[in-house]
Amino acid sequence: MGKMLYLHRGPRSVAGPGFLSLALLLIGSAAACSRASSGPAAKGRLAPSVVVTKVVARDVPVEVQAPVDLRPLEQADVGSKVLGYVDAILVERGDRVKKGQIVALVRPSDLPDQLAAARSSIGQIKAQAVLARTNYERANKLAPSGVVSQQELQSASAALASADSAEASMQAQISGLAIRLGETRITSPITGYVSARRLDPGALVGPPGGGAIVTVVRMDRLRVFLSLNESEALGISVGMEAHVALDALPGRSFTGKVVRVAPSFDPLTRTLEAEVQLPNISGELRPGMYGRGFILRETHPNTPVLSVNAVQISSGKRYVFVLHDTKVERRLITTGAELEDGTVLEVRSGLKAGEEVVVAGADGLADGTTVRVTRDVNPFTGGPAAMAPRAEREPTSAPARKSD
Repeated sequence: MGKMLYLHRGPRSVAGPGFLSLALLLIGSAAACSRASSGPAAKGRLAPSVVVTKVVARDVPVEVQAPVDLRPLEQADVGSKVLGYVDAILVERGDRVKKGQIVALVRPSDLPDQLAAARSSIGQIKAQAVLARTNYERANKLAPSGVVSQQELQSASAALASADSAEASMQAQISGLAIRLGETRITSPITGYVSARRLDPGALVGPPGGGAIVTVVRMDRLRVFLSLNESEALGISVGMEAHVALDALPGRSFTGKVVRVAPSFDPLTRTLEAEVQLPNISGELRPGMYGRGFILRETHPNTPVLSVNAVQISSGKRYVFVLHDTKVERRLITTGAELEDGTVLEVRSGLKAGEEVVVAGADGLADGTTVRVTRDVNPFTGGPAAMAPRAEREPTSAPARKSD
């Protein structure tokens, strides 16, 4: 009749002695392959490749920074103290002016008439003063003989004093009117540049409703104000070195010193203003420019510095892999100030100058891992990598920042 097969109801399946033999053969082959893969072939796997570089030491400047804008050292809105109309404006925006130079002319309303009336009155007052003096001298000579009474002598003396006072008062009034008439020639109070022309000829100026005719600014030295918060303001004092980097002039730095520090914090912004002055003899800098200011608080001498690419962060702590022959050690470090736009870090503890650290290929490494080493290669460009001291490198426009 032949061999009988065992049939299940439902989905069709077939099982027999031949099928079981084939399954056992496949299981045995898989086990053999697994033993072979954990044998000599696994031991021949290559170690991970890493790029390392040496830790170097250099002086680390610790600076505080804040946004700044440039303001002129002096600024004057030039107006008229005389009521009148602008007759002419002799300068335009951008013109350089000297102290005392005439910038505008004003046509006064009634000053010439007042001066003419005062000068005509002074003659009459002088004549009255001469007469009073003559009467007093005659009375003074006749008083001893009794021809003139003491009362008449006192009256003559009082009349002379009144006449002298009237003459002096009128003379002062004439001098004042002459000075006011001279003030119709508007002059610049400082040496600098005309930054704005605010009125045109024909405008009414002077008290009470007149305004500035032109604005003059002094630009040979500029003022820079840094608004510092409470933590940054601690330790800032007059005389500290500072420099400014401007958005309009990238790659350049302008140095100066702190000349004054505000005595108290602004109650609205809770910041303290520190003023730095920059020389500007060439006139290259302009008021209103925007940038960032840096004040040097201190310098940490001969301090290890490290590329930020070498730092691994885990649970809020920072680690590096230090190379020992062909193995790496995972080591905890403490960092400080950020240098060169945050690409380099100051190392406060955990590393020494001369040790080699992994800057590329650290992913997947563990303490004690054996590695293949490539030294002093930039992992991004393939060119040589250098952590030379600042003096041996190209200048950078991004100075050190205060550590967190």
